[in-house]
Amino acid sequence: HAIEKVTVLDPTCGSGAFLFAALNILEPLYEACLDRMQVFLDELDRSGEKHRPEKYSDFKKILAQVEKHPNRPYFILKSIIVNNLYGVDIMEEAIEICKLRLFLKLVAQIGDASKIEPLPDIDFNIRAGNTLVGFATYDEVKKAVTSKLDFENTMDRIEDQAKDIDRLFKRFHEQQTEIGGEITPDDKQELRKRLVVLEGQLNQYLAVEYGVDLRKKTNYPKWLVSHKPFHWFIEFYGILKDGGFDVIIGNPPWREYAAAKKDYTVRDYTVEPSGNLYALCTERALQLTAPHGYFSFIVQLPLVSSSRMVT
Repeated sequence: HAIEKVTVLDPTCGSGAFLFAALNILEPLYEACLDRMQVFLDELDRSGEKHRPEKYSDFKKILAQVEKHPNRPYFILKSIIVNNLYGVDIMEEAIEICKLRLFLKLVAQIGDASKIEPLPDIDFNIRAGNTLVGFATYDEVKKAVTSKLDFENTMDRIEDQAKDIDRLFKRFHEQQTEIGGEITPDDKQELRKRLVVLEGQLNQYLAVEYGVDLRKKTNYPKWLVSHKPFHWFIEFYGILKDGGFDVIIGNPPWREYAAAKKDYTVRDYTVEPSGNLYALCTERALQLTAPHGYFSFIVQLPLVSSSRMVT
């Protein structure tokens, strides 16, 4: 149960190299758990002693789920892809490659084409968007919403909507790993529709903070295209509400912020004077990491030796 809840994020995942590596690390851990469950059940059977019928019932349930899939490696990889791995990247084509790599790894476990089952839907795990632009925390959203008098309890309504989306998201996850859990296009469409509505609200609040005049019809759509805002607060509400991601790994872009300014700008980053995107990504990742989580990026040496990085 613990390993199923470990959340691993690459906030600049590209085509998924680091998520793929995380998959390979988690696989033997899942395997060890399943092996040990089987040992407990075998020892119980051999003991010949009387025991409560419900003893190790959770182990029996999980091992029964394994048997309903093409094989154990397939079940393990599918569980990891659905339960543990999360990624975001500004390039939509990179996101599609990332998902494809994970699917190919999964399908490679099946030797008999007749045993293939529908691939998991990870559109809500691996997402396209700008890691650096958007509301990451509850406090950021609250600051934007309450900057004006909030007579309509807007913040409460936004949080209630986020909670509803998170409930649908968790149910969507559960259906992915359970045989017989039916996912229909309507289920996915309902989740996507609610997400789009809430994204639209937060996009407008953020656009105002960026100085975009919403009354001018061309300004707002143009800003959306250039900045590609990604609101961590709602996209992964449950994870951040619980404290953040357990593990954040990656290789952020080593690029001068001045070059990126042609496309988009960022706001309220302490390390903005450093002038490099990998420093900005590092600050964002630290916001998203759980208090006792683990965080590791590949960064340039100037991070610890350049006077620009002193902040």
